[in-house]
Amino acid sequence: MLLVVTFIFLYLQTLLLQQVGQKIIKQIRMDIYTKMLSLPTRYYNENPVGALLTRVTNDTESLNEMYTNVITSVFKNGMYIIGILVMMFSINVKITLCVIAVVPIVVSMTMIFQKYSRKAYRATRTYLTQMNVFLSEHIMGMSLIQMFNRQDKTFDTMKNINADLLDAGLKEQASFMVYRPSLFAVSNLAIVMVLYLGSKEVLAGAMSVGTIVIMATYVKDFFTPIEQLADVFNILQSAIAAGEKIFTVLDEENEIEDGNLVANEEFRGEIEFKNVWFAYKEEQWILKDVSFKIEAGQKVAFVGATGAGKTSILALIARYYDIQKGQILIDGKDIREYSLDSLRGAVGQVLQDVFMFTGDIERNITLGRDDIDVERAAKMVYANTFIDRLPNKYHQEVIEGGATLSTGERQLLSFARAVSGEPKIFILDEATANIDTETESVIAIALQNMMKGRTTIMVAHRLATIQHADNIIVLDKGVVMESGNHNQLLEQKGIYWNLCNI
Repeated sequence: MLLVVTFIFLYLQTLLLQQVGQKIIKQIRMDIYTKMLSLPTRYYNENPVGALLTRVTNDTESLNEMYTNVITSVFKNGMYIIGILVMMFSINVKITLCVIAVVPIVVSMTMIFQKYSRKAYRATRTYLTQMNVFLSEHIMGMSLIQMFNRQDKTFDTMKNINADLLDAGLKEQASFMVYRPSLFAVSNLAIVMVLYLGSKEVLAGAMSVGTIVIMATYVKDFFTPIEQLADVFNILQSAIAAGEKIFTVLDEENEIEDGNLVANEEFRGEIEFKNVWFAYKEEQWILKDVSFKIEAGQKVAFVGATGAGKTSILALIARYYDIQKGQILIDGKDIREYSLDSLRGAVGQVLQDVFMFTGDIERNITLGRDDIDVERAAKMVYANTFIDRLPNKYHQEVIEGGATLSTGERQLLSFARAVSGEPKIFILDEATANIDTETESVIAIALQNMMKGRTTIMVAHRLATIQHADNIIVLDKGVVMESGNHNQLLEQKGIYWNLCNI
């Protein structure tokens, strides 16, 4: 009967702790991802994808091991130690107190071990992150590696990272291999103390030999759970190191504060930059005292050499970054007053590099929104011309990166995605740069539909695509140098005139 009760108790204890641990880890994963959703673009520019994946996967798994193994072991062995002490005190208080006096030595050893082993565990997490970053980048770029025949070079790099990870792991185990025998030596010291003190008690006639044997057995049993706790101590150290990495994400400050103004039906899309200075890194100015105004419904293009600041202006309009000096106004109100959800919902963007999610055509247009008329958005940009030819039409599977779609088809889907939310401001950043002539002619017609009633901002190196813009702003090294329509700028015979005649 006792065996059955013990089995049920241990089963329920393990089940409870496992369930609690799994639920905690589930919540930690969601907390990390929720935090990632709110972090600004700058954070993702500075932190590789592989490192962030490590936070959500490997590091949380280390915490999971702590909850499922360490806590269970601490609870079980802690109860066992208490039971042993009760039995020892009931036999001989003096000898039991002497055994307990050895415990501070164990605590001191543990603190020393923790101090020296923590560095090794941190190094392991760092090298594991480096490996995940390397694998993430090089698997995604495998076609490029093979194209330039760099397999041997990348293999050597991977070999070095793997060796560093091995060395860190061996250092972890080296520190633990010193700690475990030291603990064994202390337990034997305690047994020797019991035998010595017990012998004196026997000679004095205060204790029997059998009692000494029982006390020595209890001392051995007292240190057995402590040694078992030592076995899971390395898991605890790994979890602590992983927790430190996780909190680097959770404690990251969101430098962009959300506003509360809503871009409602009256939102027109008038944009004004007033003496704007902007830098990605302190004092390395990308935009210098930039001022311009775009009326609602206007079509405005930005041109200039690479690094002139064109794409940075587009990023500021959607408030992916905040400026250091000056002011950006949308419909006469400071851009920082708008809620980010509302502002970005009012801005439709099409970039040169189109990102496609694994799923189907419909999901890649709606991005999970239920209030989108998918077919209407596709027809507006003529994406239906190729979707209707697909076997499953809008439910056609899209693999990672949209590899089964042509560049033009991916771009048409990005146009449909941009117009699906009925934005008032439309941004085109080199949207037709990589498209074939036939697809470009289709998109040219689609653009006319998309631009109606919307403020449209374009960036293009092919100047023929922006000649019909209401205003063309010429940038050079972050400064507005010229402004006017195509004919006006040609008459000035300045930078734009030179660009047209290259």
